Amino acid sequence: MKENLKFEENTEYLNTRQNFETYYEAEILPALKKAENIRKKYMSAFVVMLILILIWLGFALHKLGQGLSALREGNGYYGLAGCLLTLAVCWPLFGYYRRSKENLLPLIARFFGDFSYVYRPDLPLPLLEKSMLFKNKGEIVADDCFTGTYKDLPATIVEYLTFKRQRRRDEENRTERFVYSKTGSGIIFYARMNKNFSGQTLTVADKGVFNKITRYKNLQRVGMESPEFEKAFEVYSDNQIEARYILTAVMLEYMTELKKSFPKIEFSFFDEHILIKIETRKNMFECTSFFRSVINKPRVEKIFKEFYLLFSVIDTLRLNQQRML
Repeated sequence: MKENLKFEENTEYLNTRQNFETYYEAEILPALKKAENIRKKYMSAFVVMLILILIWLGFALHKLGQGLSALREGNGYYGLAGCLLTLAVCWPLFGYYRRSKENLLPLIARFFGDFSYVYRPDLPLPLLEKSMLFKNKGEIVADDCFTGTYKDLPATIVEYLTFKRQRRRDEENRTERFVYSKTGSGIIFYARMNKNFSGQTLTVADKGVFNKITRYKNLQRVGMESPEFEKAFEVYSDNQIEARYILTAVMLEYMTELKKSFPKIEFSFFDEHILIKIETRKNMFECTSFFRSVINKPRVEKIFKEFYLLFSVIDTLRLNQQRML
């Protein structure tokens, strides 16, 4: 691959995207059309509920104009009706949101392999801890998840949320309780390779002047020959020779390209695993919108490119492992 070649001009990527075009027309577009009809039904229900809540609001304001005593005469019925109508107006939103993810996202992922959608699975916490990418992150829980195989390798893509638990004491009642506060969110991508790494290699975000005080137990900094890569990442490993076998020029290019989409992305190679952590507030798997047409090809193509880059890291790593034999 030429060094000055733009990623979008990569022949392999262009061929895969062309195959995805055919897959889109045959599999995804019919599903999107069906989902669009469902969205319109949910939207109709949403509009009806919204009209009802506006009518209720009009009555409530009218009674409020007559004085607070007029509201009290309703014996709480106005408040109860307001709560029920609010829940009713939210129902189409949540119902459609969950259903669209369960139906459409696995369809996009299946272009790459045999994947299925799982909602809030248990996370492999020992694996996350061993990756060294989740220091001081608090408690981690999963949200949307794809699990399956990519070219016979077990792989998982899961959205995660991190929380910190703090103990709060109520001095008046002399009781204690735990309070949870959200500290972060993102995506974890991990796969089990068919060969063990002899050491551990981390590729983490460049921290500028703080690189000098960054420490990972038993790992030393590894210098790379790509200036563009060095501006974005720092590499640490306990096996510098293996680290250079893993991080070939092609691998550095894919990592740098992923960095453009996900500024806070980091990689860990250890045992027989590759684990990629992406910190982001965005929802990577948003392929539909309740208030806009589902048939949005650029949005689907963006998800395709994100998946392509993640899986390309596995492909490149597999080739690198074969050279290491």
